[in-house]
Amino acid sequence: MKKNSSQILIVLVVAAVAVVSFSLGRSTAPTSTASAVIADQVKSELIALTQKDFEEYQNLKTLEERYKKADEILGKIVTVFLAELGVKLAFKSTSPTMLEGACIIPTAPAQTPAAAAMTSSPVPTDAAPTAAQTVATSKTGNEWISHEKTLLEVRDENLALEELKKMEIKDLFATLTASSPLSTKNSSGIQGVYNGEITFFDRKTHKSDWLITWDVRLRQPNKEDAYALVILSKKDSGEVISRSQTSSGPLQDYMTVSGSSALIVNIRADKAYIQIYPLNGNTQVWVGNVYEQKKRGEYAMTGQVRLNKQ
Repeated sequence: MKKNSSQILIVLVVAAVAVVSFSLGRSTAPTSTASAVIADQVKSELIALTQKDFEEYQNLKTLEERYKKADEILGKIVTVFLAELGVKLAFKSTSPTMLEGACIIPTAPAQTPAAAAMTSSPVPTDAAPTAAQTVATSKTGNEWISHEKTLLEVRDENLALEELKKMEIKDLFATLTASSPLSTKNSSGIQGVYNGEITFFDRKTHKSDWLITWDVRLRQPNKEDAYALVILSKKDSGEVISRSQTSSGPLQDYMTVSGSSALIVNIRADKAYIQIYPLNGNTQVWVGNVYEQKKRGEYAMTGQVRLNKQ
Protein backbone atom coordinates (compact mmCIF):
# COMPACT_ATOMS: atom_id res chain seq x y z
CA MET A 1 0.00 0.00 0.00
CA LYS A 2 2.83 2.34 0.85
CA LYS A 3 4.41 1.54 -2.50
CA ASN A 4 1.24 2.42 -4.39
CA SER A 5 0.80 5.62 -2.41
CA SER A 6 4.36 6.64 -3.14
CA GLN A 7 3.85 6.06 -6.86
CA ILE A 8 0.70 8.17 -6.86
CA LEU A 9 2.50 10.94 -4.99
CA ILE A 10 5.38 10.87 -7.47
CA VAL A 11 2.94 11.21 -10.39
CA LEU A 12 1.29 14.20 -8.76
CA VAL A 13 4.61 15.88 -8.05
CA VAL A 14 5.81 15.33 -11.62
CA ALA A 15 2.57 16.74 -13.00
CA ALA A 16 2.78 19.79 -10.81
CA VAL A 17 6.43 20.39 -11.69
CA ALA A 18 5.60 20.02 -15.39
CA VAL A 19 2.86 22.62 -15.20
CA VAL A 20 5.04 25.06 -13.28
CA SER A 21 7.95 24.53 -15.69
CA PHE A 22 5.70 25.07 -18.69
CA SER A 23 4.35 28.24 -17.12
CA LEU A 24 7.82 29.57 -16.45
CA GLY A 25 8.93 28.77 -19.99
CA ARG A 26 5.90 30.47 -21.48
CA SER A 27 6.44 33.55 -19.34
CA THR A 28 9.84 34.15 -20.97
CA ALA A 29 8.21 34.78 -24.34
CA PRO A 30 7.23 38.38 -25.19
CA THR A 31 3.68 38.97 -23.86
CA SER A 32 1.54 41.88 -22.87
CA THR A 33 1.60 43.28 -19.31
CA ALA A 34 -1.89 41.94 -18.56
CA SER A 35 -0.87 38.46 -19.63
CA ALA A 36 2.19 38.49 -17.36
CA VAL A 37 0.15 39.59 -14.32
CA ILE A 38 -2.49 36.90 -14.81
CA ALA A 39 0.17 34.25 -15.42
CA ASP A 40 1.90 35.10 -12.13
CA GLN A 41 -1.42 34.91 -10.31
CA VAL A 42 -2.19 31.48 -11.78
CA LYS A 43 1.24 30.14 -10.80
CA SER A 44 0.81 31.39 -7.22
CA GLU A 45 -2.57 29.70 -6.97
CA LEU A 46 -1.15 26.48 -8.38
CA ILE A 47 1.64 26.39 -5.79
CA ALA A 48 -0.78 27.06 -2.92
CA LEU A 49 -3.20 24.46 -4.27
CA THR A 50 -0.65 21.70 -4.59
CA GLN A 51 0.82 22.32 -1.11
CA LYS A 52 -2.60 22.12 0.58
CA ASP A 53 -3.77 19.09 -1.40
CA PHE A 54 -0.52 17.21 -0.85
CA GLU A 55 -0.89 17.70 2.92
CA GLU A 56 -4.46 16.39 2.81
CA TYR A 57 -3.38 13.50 0.61
CA GLN A 58 -0.73 12.41 3.11
CA ASN A 59 -3.22 12.44 6.01
CA LEU A 60 -5.61 10.02 4.29
CA LYS A 61 -5.57 6.45 5.65
CA THR A 62 -7.05 4.19 2.97
CA LEU A 63 -5.79 3.58 -0.55
CA GLU A 64 -9.25 4.26 -1.99
CA GLU A 65 -9.35 7.71 -0.39
CA ARG A 66 -5.88 8.50 -1.67
CA TYR A 67 -6.84 7.44 -5.23
CA LYS A 68 -9.83 9.77 -5.13
CA LYS A 69 -7.70 12.62 -3.75
CA ALA A 70 -5.03 12.03 -6.38
CA ASP A 71 -7.67 12.15 -9.08
CA GLU A 72 -8.97 15.41 -7.64
CA ILE A 73 -5.49 16.93 -7.52
CA LEU A 74 -4.76 15.92 -11.12
CA GLY A 75 -8.04 17.44 -12.23
CA LYS A 76 -7.18 20.74 -10.55
CA ILE A 77 -3.68 20.72 -12.05
CA VAL A 78 -5.07 20.17 -15.55
CA THR A 79 -7.69 22.89 -15.02
CA VAL A 80 -5.06 25.39 -13.89
CA PHE A 81 -2.82 24.39 -16.81
CA LEU A 82 -5.57 24.94 -19.38
CA ALA A 83 -6.57 28.24 -17.80
CA GLU A 84 -2.99 29.51 -17.89
CA LEU A 85 -2.60 28.36 -21.50
CA GLY A 86 -5.79 30.18 -22.50
CA VAL A 87 -4.54 33.38 -20.91
CA LYS A 88 -1.27 33.15 -22.84
CA LEU A 89 -3.01 32.63 -26.15
CA ALA A 90 -5.53 35.39 -25.52
CA PHE A 91 -2.84 37.96 -24.79
CA LYS A 92 -0.24 36.75 -27.27
CA SER A 93 1.07 39.77 -29.20
CA THR A 94 1.74 39.75 -32.90
CA SER A 95 5.28 40.59 -33.94
CA PRO A 96 5.43 43.96 -35.74
CA THR A 97 7.87 42.48 -38.21
CA MET A 98 5.32 39.81 -39.11
CA LEU A 99 2.68 42.47 -39.72
CA GLU A 100 5.08 44.53 -41.80
CA GLY A 101 6.06 41.52 -43.86
CA ALA A 102 2.43 40.63 -44.48
CA CYS A 103 1.58 44.15 -45.64
CA ILE A 104 4.49 44.73 -47.97
CA ILE A 105 3.41 45.13 -51.61
CA PRO A 106 6.19 44.05 -53.98
CA THR A 107 7.34 46.85 -56.25
CA ALA A 108 9.84 47.02 -59.07
CA PRO A 109 13.25 48.26 -57.89
CA ALA A 110 13.88 51.89 -58.74
CA GLN A 111 16.37 52.31 -61.55
CA THR A 112 19.35 54.38 -60.59
CA PRO A 113 20.67 57.03 -63.00
CA ALA A 114 23.75 54.90 -63.62
CA ALA A 115 21.67 51.85 -64.48
CA ALA A 116 19.41 53.94 -66.70
CA ALA A 117 22.43 55.23 -68.55
CA MET A 118 23.68 51.70 -69.09
CA THR A 119 20.36 50.43 -70.46
CA SER A 120 19.62 53.42 -72.68
CA SER A 121 20.67 53.38 -76.32
CA PRO A 122 24.13 54.87 -76.83
CA VAL A 123 24.37 58.09 -78.80
CA PRO A 124 26.60 57.66 -81.87
CA THR A 125 29.83 59.64 -81.62
CA ASP A 126 32.99 59.92 -83.64
CA ALA A 127 34.78 57.75 -81.09
CA ALA A 128 32.19 54.97 -81.06
CA PRO A 129 30.73 53.15 -84.09
CA THR A 130 27.06 53.62 -84.82
CA ALA A 131 24.56 50.80 -84.40
CA ALA A 132 24.52 50.32 -88.17
CA GLN A 133 28.31 50.06 -88.22
CA THR A 134 28.29 47.53 -85.41
CA VAL A 135 25.82 45.34 -87.28
CA ALA A 136 27.64 45.75 -90.57
CA THR A 137 31.09 44.93 -89.22
CA SER A 138 29.76 41.86 -87.40
CA LYS A 139 28.78 40.25 -90.69
CA THR A 140 31.27 37.93 -92.32
CA GLY A 141 33.07 39.72 -95.16
CA ASN A 142 32.48 43.24 -93.82
CA GLU A 143 35.54 43.42 -91.57
CA TRP A 144 36.94 46.15 -93.83
CA ILE A 145 34.48 48.63 -92.34
CA SER A 146 36.24 48.45 -88.96
CA HIS A 147 39.33 50.13 -90.50
CA GLU A 148 37.48 53.15 -91.85
CA LYS A 149 37.88 55.34 -88.77
CA THR A 150 41.67 55.01 -88.94
CA LEU A 151 41.69 55.68 -92.68
CA LEU A 152 39.65 58.87 -92.41
CA GLU A 153 42.18 60.29 -89.93
CA VAL A 154 45.10 59.87 -92.35
CA ARG A 155 46.19 63.08 -94.11
CA ASP A 156 48.92 61.73 -96.37
CA GLU A 157 47.73 60.23 -99.66
CA ASN A 158 50.37 57.48 -99.81
CA LEU A 159 49.73 56.43 -96.21
CA ALA A 160 46.02 56.34 -96.95
CA LEU A 161 46.60 54.02 -99.91
CA GLU A 162 48.64 51.70 -97.68
CA GLU A 163 45.83 51.64 -95.14
CA LEU A 164 43.35 50.87 -97.91
CA LYS A 165 45.20 47.65 -98.72
CA LYS A 166 43.93 46.33 -95.37
CA MET A 167 40.37 47.18 -96.38
CA GLU A 168 39.81 44.86 -99.30
CA ILE A 169 36.17 43.85 -99.75
CA LYS A 170 36.42 40.08 -99.97
CA ASP A 171 32.94 39.58 -101.39
CA LEU A 172 32.19 42.62 -103.49
CA PHE A 173 29.18 41.01 -105.15
CA ALA A 174 27.45 40.47 -101.79
CA THR A 175 28.29 44.04 -100.78
CA LEU A 176 26.82 45.39 -104.00
CA THR A 177 23.66 43.39 -103.41
CA ALA A 178 23.25 45.05 -100.00
CA SER A 179 24.09 48.56 -101.25
CA SER A 180 21.78 51.48 -102.08
CA PRO A 181 22.08 54.18 -104.79
CA LEU A 182 23.46 57.50 -103.59
CA SER A 183 20.70 60.06 -103.17
CA THR A 184 21.17 63.29 -105.13
CA LYS A 185 20.57 65.13 -101.84
CA ASN A 186 23.82 63.63 -100.53
CA SER A 187 25.83 63.97 -103.75
CA SER A 188 27.43 67.38 -103.21
CA GLY A 189 30.79 65.74 -102.41
CA ILE A 190 31.06 64.14 -105.86
CA GLN A 191 29.52 66.81 -108.05
CA GLY A 192 31.79 68.36 -110.62
CA VAL A 193 34.66 67.07 -112.73
CA TYR A 194 37.28 64.76 -111.21
CA ASN A 195 40.43 63.44 -112.86
CA GLY A 196 42.62 60.68 -111.53
CA GLU A 197 44.72 57.60 -112.11
CA ILE A 198 44.26 53.89 -111.51
CA THR A 199 47.45 52.00 -110.61
CA PHE A 200 47.43 48.21 -111.01
CA PHE A 201 49.32 45.66 -108.91
CA ASP A 202 49.97 43.06 -111.64
CA ARG A 203 51.89 44.37 -114.64
CA LYS A 204 51.43 41.12 -116.53
CA THR A 205 47.68 41.61 -116.62
CA HIS A 206 47.80 45.39 -117.04
CA LYS A 207 50.81 46.67 -118.92
CA SER A 208 49.49 50.21 -118.57
CA ASP A 209 47.76 52.04 -115.77
CA TRP A 210 44.47 53.80 -116.49
CA LEU A 211 43.30 57.36 -116.38
CA ILE A 212 39.83 58.09 -115.04
CA THR A 213 37.56 61.09 -115.43
CA TRP A 214 34.09 61.57 -114.05
CA ASP A 215 31.60 64.37 -114.34
CA VAL A 216 28.50 64.50 -112.10
CA ARG A 217 25.86 67.22 -112.34
CA LEU A 218 22.33 67.53 -111.02
CA ARG A 219 19.67 68.17 -113.64
CA GLN A 220 16.95 69.02 -111.11
CA PRO A 221 18.26 69.73 -107.58
CA ASN A 222 15.06 68.70 -105.81
CA LYS A 223 14.61 65.44 -107.70
CA GLU A 224 16.51 62.20 -108.22
CA ASP A 225 17.64 63.42 -111.61
CA ALA A 226 21.34 63.69 -112.46
CA TYR A 227 23.83 63.50 -115.29
CA ALA A 228 26.89 61.28 -114.72
CA LEU A 229 29.81 60.37 -116.98
CA VAL A 230 32.83 58.10 -116.35
CA ILE A 231 35.62 57.73 -118.93
CA LEU A 232 38.48 55.22 -118.64
CA SER A 233 41.56 55.36 -120.87
CA LYS A 234 45.03 53.85 -120.99
CA LYS A 235 47.71 56.07 -119.51
CA ASP A 236 50.43 55.12 -121.99
CA SER A 237 48.42 55.55 -125.20
CA GLY A 238 45.32 57.54 -124.30
CA GLU A 239 43.15 54.81 -125.78
CA VAL A 240 39.62 54.98 -124.40
CA ILE A 241 38.72 51.74 -122.66
CA SER A 242 35.13 52.54 -121.71
CA ARG A 243 32.64 55.36 -121.48
CA SER A 244 29.71 55.02 -119.06
CA GLN A 245 27.01 57.66 -119.04
CA THR A 246 23.74 58.33 -117.23
CA SER A 247 21.79 61.05 -118.99
CA SER A 248 19.05 61.40 -116.37
CA GLY A 249 17.50 59.73 -113.38
CA PRO A 250 19.05 58.57 -110.08
CA LEU A 251 22.75 57.99 -109.54
CA GLN A 252 22.49 54.21 -109.85
CA ASP A 253 26.22 53.69 -110.46
CA TYR A 254 27.17 55.49 -107.22
CA MET A 255 26.37 53.32 -104.21
CA THR A 256 26.59 53.44 -100.44
CA VAL A 257 26.71 50.60 -97.89
CA SER A 258 24.91 50.76 -94.56
CA GLY A 259 27.35 51.46 -91.73
CA SER A 260 30.17 52.43 -94.09
CA SER A 261 31.66 55.74 -95.24
CA ALA A 262 32.69 54.25 -98.57
CA LEU A 263 31.33 55.25 -101.96
CA ILE A 264 31.29 52.36 -104.42
CA VAL A 265 31.19 53.38 -108.08
CA ASN A 266 30.49 51.24 -111.12
CA ILE A 267 33.11 52.58 -113.54
CA ARG A 268 32.90 50.02 -116.35
CA ALA A 269 29.44 48.53 -116.83
CA ASP A 270 29.76 46.01 -113.98
CA LYS A 271 33.23 44.91 -115.11
CA ALA A 272 35.07 47.23 -112.72
CA TYR A 273 34.23 49.07 -109.49
CA ILE A 274 36.06 51.45 -107.17
CA GLN A 275 35.73 51.67 -103.38
CA ILE A 276 36.66 55.27 -102.52
CA TYR A 277 36.88 57.63 -99.53
CA PRO A 278 37.50 61.39 -99.20
CA LEU A 279 41.08 61.90 -98.01
CA ASN A 280 40.87 63.02 -94.37
CA GLY A 281 37.24 63.96 -95.02
CA ASN A 282 38.16 66.33 -97.85
CA THR A 283 35.91 65.65 -100.85
CA GLN A 284 38.34 67.48 -103.12
CA VAL A 285 40.54 64.36 -103.05
CA TRP A 286 39.32 60.75 -103.14
CA VAL A 287 41.40 57.58 -102.72
CA GLY A 288 40.38 53.94 -102.92
CA ASN A 289 40.67 50.38 -104.16
CA VAL A 290 39.88 49.01 -107.63
CA TYR A 291 38.02 45.74 -108.28
CA GLU A 292 37.67 43.87 -111.55
CA GLN A 293 35.32 41.07 -112.48
CA LYS A 294 36.97 37.65 -112.79
CA LYS A 295 33.78 35.80 -113.58
CA ARG A 296 30.10 36.39 -113.11
CA GLY A 297 29.46 37.37 -109.48
CA GLU A 298 33.15 37.26 -108.50
CA TYR A 299 35.50 40.23 -108.16
CA ALA A 300 39.10 40.72 -107.06
CA MET A 301 41.04 43.78 -105.92
CA THR A 302 43.53 44.56 -108.70
CA GLY A 303 44.71 48.11 -108.00
CA GLN A 304 44.13 51.50 -106.38
CA VAL A 305 42.80 54.87 -107.50
CA ARG A 306 43.41 58.59 -106.83
CA LEU A 307 40.96 61.32 -107.84
CA ASN A 308 41.24 65.11 -107.64
CA LYS A 309 38.54 67.67 -108.25
CA GLN A 310 39.22 70.04 -111.18
